[in-house]
Amino acid sequence: MQIFEGIKSFGALYHDNEPQPCPSRPWIVDFSILPVPYRGMEPGNIAEFEPAPDWSRWWLGDTPSSSKNTLNWIVLKDSIRRLYICDRMILVRVSWQDLYDAGYVDEKMIVIDGQNYKCRLMSGGNDFYEDDDGLSGGHPADNEWDRFVSGGEKIKGLPSLTSNDKIGVLSDEVLQGPHNQFWNWVGAYSWTSAPYVNRDNARCCRGYQAGQCFYLNTFDHRHEDIGWRPVLEELL
Repeated sequence: MQIFEGIKSFGALYHDNEPQPCPSRPWIVDFSILPVPYRGMEPGNIAEFEPAPDWSRWWLGDTPSSSKNTLNWIVLKDSIRRLYICDRMILVRVSWQDLYDAGYVDEKMIVIDGQNYKCRLMSGGNDFYEDDDGLSGGHPADNEWDRFVSGGEKIKGLPSLTSNDKIGVLSDEVLQGPHNQFWNWVGAYSWTSAPYVNRDNARCCRGYQAGQCFYLNTFDHRHEDIGWRPVLEELL
């Protein structure tokens, strides 16, 4: 049983020793290739890995002096660990393979403000659930995205998906809705940890069209709408 302990602000994404702004528009950064999710939406402002694809220049580090650069984490606790799930995607045009090469898919030990954490991706299932439209969640359903984000596990304090959040039609109403304002999934696919069970070169990602949406993309491609949402794990 998970207990929601609130949202904690700490740490930052650093590039060349400079803390990056926490994205205020955490969604697709370029509309020149893919269509605008809905009319009137501005491009996102997430940091991009591809122009400087060298992990020695990127890292999660100590809390900066400015709150504009500080990351926000949704804190969940059970009997053995505390999870800090970043409330938005913080790096785009980064492939699943890039994250795997750096150790961020399964677990990488990092230190923020003197505290040790395991940094990894959220689990999100490894197959489509029931049908192939991607709007029924991931399979198996006990993955972290469907438990925590989609609401498969009822946790006091976490928002529930509304009917508008589930149908796969984006609008400003969905963007500004309580669920997306909490989890920031509109227009943003977050890489998850498991490879797709039916295709060797495919990896699973979640979000973008609907809160429970399950989607695939090639493991080594860098896209303007898919990126890194880190999870920190602290053993108790």
